[in-house]
Amino acid sequence: MTKYDFENSVGFIVNNTAKAFQKALDAELRKNVGVTISQWRVISTLVRQSGLTQKEIADKVGIEGSTLVPIIDKMEENGLVERKSDSKDRRINRIFLTKKSEATVDSITDVALELRKIIYKGLSQEKLESVNAVLRTIINNSSKAIDDSK
Repeated sequence: MTKYDFENSVGFIVNNTAKAFQKALDAELRKNVGVTISQWRVISTLVRQSGLTQKEIADKVGIEGSTLVPIIDKMEENGLVERKSDSKDRRINRIFLTKKSEATVDSITDVALELRKIIYKGLSQEKLESVNAVLRTIINNSSKAIDDSK
């Protein structure tokens, strides 16, 4: 049987890095802004494209629609989003940010930038650019591998 050093593989390290960042960001967002990382994902998606359906949001944030429903429910309860019936199909709800959530975007950005300072401590701009370039190459190669396997 071939031995594989999972703990030193790029995939393992990238996955653990993402989880650590998400955990830290979630804690800071809850403490400083009063939103969860899941709510932040919805807000950031709607900042880029307002009036999406719940299914479209779920697809963009990479979760199941049924997982998104309670997140949207809580956000609506807290006045962060509002549901509006689609003008062409009343069975579909479109989700929009409220003035309250728009005001939280700057606070969310501030928290993320402060956290970035902490987690990037000791890393030069050159190293960060190198890491980004390597990861983008891995993303592109992964996409090509998927396309080639079809």
